[in-house]
Parts: sequence; C-alpha cells; structure tokens
Amino acid sequence: MSNTGVPNTANGAVALQSNTTGSANTAIGPQALSLNTEGSGNTATGASALFANTMGNFNTAIGDEALFANTSSAQNTATGSAALASNTNGFGNTANGFLALLSNDTGNFNTATGDSALDGNTTGANNVATGQQALFSNTEGIRNTATGNSTLFANVMGDNNTAIGFGALQNNLRR
Repeated sequence: MSNTGVPNTANGAVALQSNTTGSANTAIGPQALSLNTEGSGNTATGASALFANTMGNFNTAIGDEALFANTSSAQNTATGSAALASNTNGFGNTANGFLALLSNDTGNFNTATGDSALDGNTTGANNVATGQQALFSNTEGIRNTATGNSTLFANVMGDNNTAIGFGALQNNLRR
C-alpha cells in the first residue's frame, strides 16, 4: 500500500498499517490506528487504540481499545481502557476513565469523567457526568449534569436534570 501522508509516527505491530493519505498521526502500540487510511491529526497510544478509524480527524485515544470503533468522527478525546470504545460517529466527546462513555455511538458533546461514567450512553448529547457510574444508564437523555458517584444512575431518557452529591437522583428515570 502506498503511503503519501507525512509526517506520521508508528511504533507497534500493524500500527498505522493501512494509512494512505492521512498525515500528522501518531500511533503507539499494537494495532493502534491500524485501519486509518485518510484520517489526520490523530494520536493513539495503547493496544488497538483508534483501531477502526479510517477518516476521523483530530482524535486522541490513550488506553487499550480507547475509541476502538471510531471510523469517521472527529475531535474526540478518550483516556482510559475502553473509553469511548463503541463510538463510531459521535463528535466532540471527552471520556476520562475506565469504560467512560463505553457505549456511545453517535452522541455528541458529552463529557464523562470517572469509572463507567455515562457507560450506557448511545445517542444522548450535551451531558456531563463526573464520578464513578454517574449517568451510568443514560442512553438518549440530553443536557444532564451529574456530579458524584452513582448520580442519575438509572436515568435513561430524562433531559435537563442536574444532580450533585453521592447517589443524587439515583433512581430518576425520566424528567
């Protein structure tokens, strides 16, 4: 395969192996950015980090399988093993912690900090979850803010909620 993208850095088995025109990428770890063809400005550190990325730009993935399924989405940051692992087309998300925003697929502009924060989110947007399992069950809810462990834990589709403190609104299902 011809690689015309420059400058790129790859260190690890099959890291950046499919790159054709993508430029300014850094891939460190086995299979990091392995399927990238045209994506530029990406940083992947960890086994299979940004593995499926083909055309996504300006993503940062640090941790094994962080942003694993990302294909064409841009401007996401995932720090932690499997953080944002299911994201395919979600844009502008930030996930910090083991399994943070794990199930996010197309949700945009979410911020999750903590072990399993916003774990179940698939399409929800503009949510902020800080703390272990904060907004854990949220799938479609939008504009929620949860600060503290297990806050808004059971919220699935509720919108515009604010919960502060350990377990606050833990059993809230809808607005």
